[in-house]
Amino acid sequence: MRDRPPVDVLGTLLRQVRVETSRFGRVELGAPWGARVGARDTVGLHHVLDGELWLDLADQRAHARTGDLVVLPHGVEHTLAHQPGAPITDHAPEVGPDLSVRRRFGGDGARAVVLCADLTVTGAARALLLRALPPIVHIRPAGPEDPVPGLPALLDTLRGEVRDGRPGADVIAARLVELVLLQGIRAELERPAESVPWRAALADDRVGRALAAIYTAAAHPWTVETLARAAGMSRAAFAPRFRELVGESPVAHLTRWRMDLAASTLRERPELSVAQVAATVGYASEFALSTAFRRAFGVPPGRYRAGEDSGTDDSGAEGGG
Repeated sequence: MRDRPPVDVLGTLLRQVRVETSRFGRVELGAPWGARVGARDTVGLHHVLDGELWLDLADQRAHARTGDLVVLPHGVEHTLAHQPGAPITDHAPEVGPDLSVRRRFGGDGARAVVLCADLTVTGAARALLLRALPPIVHIRPAGPEDPVPGLPALLDTLRGEVRDGRPGADVIAARLVELVLLQGIRAELERPAESVPWRAALADDRVGRALAAIYTAAAHPWTVETLARAAGMSRAAFAPRFRELVGESPVAHLTRWRMDLAASTLRERPELSVAQVAATVGYASEFALSTAFRRAFGVPPGRYRAGEDSGTDDSGAEGGG
């Protein structure tokens, strides 16, 4: 029998997110400087065009040099400075919709030039992907110890747009920033992280097949038995293996994905009734979806669609069973 091709779980999920640049700009900083960046509901990105900076977040620190990319997936408050322990004297200069230098922040010492961006991530896979990422993703694209194929060329192109200021540079740079974020997410999730639930499953071909089945056919009446068959395993071997790698049972993960998919569909496809949304995610009736949705998000589907805050944090729906 011919071996089945490897399954691309990460690619399946990346097709279920949309990235949009909210704000970005080029900022010049002169030592001494130290600034605080407040919490926000976006993914933060800092690409060091020249010089270096130190980033502190709670008890974690990153030292980024020219060419480095630092991604902050959870939008938490952090500080930036020219050296460790530098006084934090101000809030970081805000960036806007273009690439102009907002102002030279700090003093007359060593210069750092940073491309800063806030990106909005939406879609059904948003919660699952962001939940699997650490507070700081620090990538040295050209580093021999951790190369990221394709990313150096993409960053070179981005730097060229920032530097040359040709017509349309703002638009092209914004799209490049979005691609850089997706590359950064992929690079981080391809790194070994056995202790992080779900990420370890990406490297397991059999459990990965079950995950791909869930993500591509949420409306299918999946059971532990049918997911085990999709994985090419017995039910007895599959269920504990799935829980070990994903961090929850197959039924709980299926419920979590269905709720994330329902939430995304409610907001992005207003032409569908709640009953139609229920059918697309595997629930037989509007009532059945509403019961599960309220349990996961704290509000019924109609109120969620109208823009009311959910009852959970960004970790997404709570799995059941």
